[in-house]
Amino acid sequence: MFNPVREQISSYNSLPLTLPHHMQTVETLDQFYKRTNQVIPSELLNHSGNPSHFNVQERRYCSKVSPFNRRDHYKIFLNLGKGKLHMLNEVIEIDQPALVFSNPTVPYSWESTTENQEGYFCLFNDSFISPNFNKGLERICPLFNPGISPICFLTEDAYQRVNGYFLQLIAELKSDYEYKFEVIRSILRLIIHEGIKIQSATLTPVLTESSDRIIPRFLDLLERQFPVDSPENPLKIKSASEFAEQLNIHVNHLNYVIKSHTGKTTTQMISNRVVEEAKTLLKQTDWDVAEIGYCLGFDYPAHFNNYFKKNTGLTPAAFKHQS
Repeated sequence: MFNPVREQISSYNSLPLTLPHHMQTVETLDQFYKRTNQVIPSELLNHSGNPSHFNVQERRYCSKVSPFNRRDHYKIFLNLGKGKLHMLNEVIEIDQPALVFSNPTVPYSWESTTENQEGYFCLFNDSFISPNFNKGLERICPLFNPGISPICFLTEDAYQRVNGYFLQLIAELKSDYEYKFEVIRSILRLIIHEGIKIQSATLTPVLTESSDRIIPRFLDLLERQFPVDSPENPLKIKSASEFAEQLNIHVNHLNYVIKSHTGKTTTQMISNRVVEEAKTLLKQTDWDVAEIGYCLGFDYPAHFNNYFKKNTGLTPAAFKHQS
């Protein structure tokens, strides 16, 4: 059943710059549960904004071929079933235990080649990730970097460790412990680091041989501004043009690369990160809304209110005081 760790797929390259129109759909969490004939979790029903969600399940059954599209959430599989992972520019065959990381920006489809599909998977969305969860992982983890191969083949020892982590996730999710989701995030990081260790021998060549290293540089520059630790220390780089200037490239080129590789505009990438920081500051500090808006680059509270409501469905004040 187990073979030595395979050398990472040498043919895995950066994603093509464009997606055919019919491949640009995004499967939401609601749609995933409907497609797999499961009850939609209560936190995803009758909600405003983007509620935090995490789930972990056994892989007892997989459809022959899943839809080829992006997802609006992250997924990590411990895959014991044989099959093919269809990517934009290649098909990767999996015939031994493997960790598979699904990045929301990368469309894929899983094709089962045997009826026996075992293992586990967990899924979670951006709202579940705490502000510092992916800090330091943006460039070296396939969960957050679409330029890295999403597959890590496992030795027997690695399989036993990862299998144990998934059993811990299942047990923790069922528990009544008040801080169980913090424990779950810690276990997720252990799984992520297991994959990074496996890929470490080939990670540097993947990054250095890439013809375009703009995305990891952009992400690094974006993350360096967070967390915001004082109202007197507002964001200094806030727009696509300011990021392009710091990266010494034309803003049109930055926009093209970001959009081509992630499906999001540069402004959307910046906006998503600013909104997540705003949520953290609203919940974890005693700063008033005007102070939070100012430190995030808004000169007027009304502009921050409109911006936050547009992205979350709630005003900052309503979000701050919701349970």
